[in-house]
Amino acid sequence: MNRLIIIALFLFVGIASIQAKTDKFGTWLEIELTKKLFKKFELSFIPEVRWQDDFTVDKYQFDAKLGFEPFKFLKLAVAYRIKTDVKNKGNETTNRFVFDAAVAEGFGRFDASLRTRLTNYSDDEDVKTTFVRPRIKLVYDIKGNKIAPFTSYELFRDMGMKEWQKNRFDIGFTRKIGELHRIGIYYRLQNYFTNRNSINIIGIDYRLKI
Repeated sequence: MNRLIIIALFLFVGIASIQAKTDKFGTWLEIELTKKLFKKFELSFIPEVRWQDDFTVDKYQFDAKLGFEPFKFLKLAVAYRIKTDVKNKGNETTNRFVFDAAVAEGFGRFDASLRTRLTNYSDDEDVKTTFVRPRIKLVYDIKGNKIAPFTSYELFRDMGMKEWQKNRFDIGFTRKIGELHRIGIYYRLQNYFTNRNSINIIGIDYRLKI
């Protein structure tokens, strides 16, 4: 019964968020190949494709990320991204740098984490600025089940303009397949703090430890 209550709560919050005004739909597919290095380092290669509306390719990108876990509760990472904007920029390629710092703590069957991301991301690639992106995430460990439902909320702050630009709300689940594989499915609502309409996104991600 407790499992059903938790899952119902996740679904209720997700359905309620869909009531926001939207005009676009996206489908994102991400594959992550991860290799453990020594004891505390992890190297990942992450290709991703994003489609929009009628499955027209919007953009594709490739990340190379190095993670470091100095303590069990703290994870650090640096990443370099090459992104090609197909739909709006005519195959224009740009790059991005990312720095992550995340702390995590368990509460019973819940795992909570707070991640802060620093990046030179911008919706308008012609504008050079720095973004800070705090994100809180909650994962529930269902006893005796490999499926783990989760929800998260992320904010985007433009440090140059000194203003919050948008947020992201996620709800979904991951499932482990053996010791090396993991697949995840999520719904994402990307909402802007301007007159731009929100975007509904369905995402699929697959992770392989090599």
